[in-house]
Amino acid sequence: MEKVISVTDLVRNTAIIAKEVETEGTVYRITRGGRGSMVLVDEQYFNGWMAALDEMRRPGWREVHAQATRDIAARRGRDLDVVAKELGLENSASAARRKPARRVARPRRANAR
Repeated sequence: MEKVISVTDLVRNTAIIAKEVETEGTVYRITRGGRGSMVLVDEQYFNGWMAALDEMRRPGWREVHAQATRDIAARRGRDLDVVAKELGLENSASAARRKPARRVARPRRANAR
C-alpha cells in the first residue's frame, strides 16, 4: 500500500509509520510544502530496486530481459525451491518468504542525576 503524508505527520507519528513500513511494507511518499520530497520504504523493497538498477547497468540487459519475458510466457523456467535445493540453499529460498523476526525490547537506561 502507498500513503502520502507531510513531513510534519512523519515527525508526529514516526513510531507508527516505522512499524507499518517494517511489518506491512507500506510505502510512504513524504511531502514538504505540498510537493513530493522523499519516499520511505523498507530495506527489502529498497534492495530490490537497487538490484534492478544494477541489472539495468549491464550491457545488453534489454535482450536478456526480452528473452526472460519470452521464457516466462512459454512457461520455460524452473521453480525457485528446486534451484535452491540443487545449489544447497534450500533454507535460503524459504527464508526470503518469512516475516521479519520480532525485536526484543531493550531495558531502559536509568536516568543519570
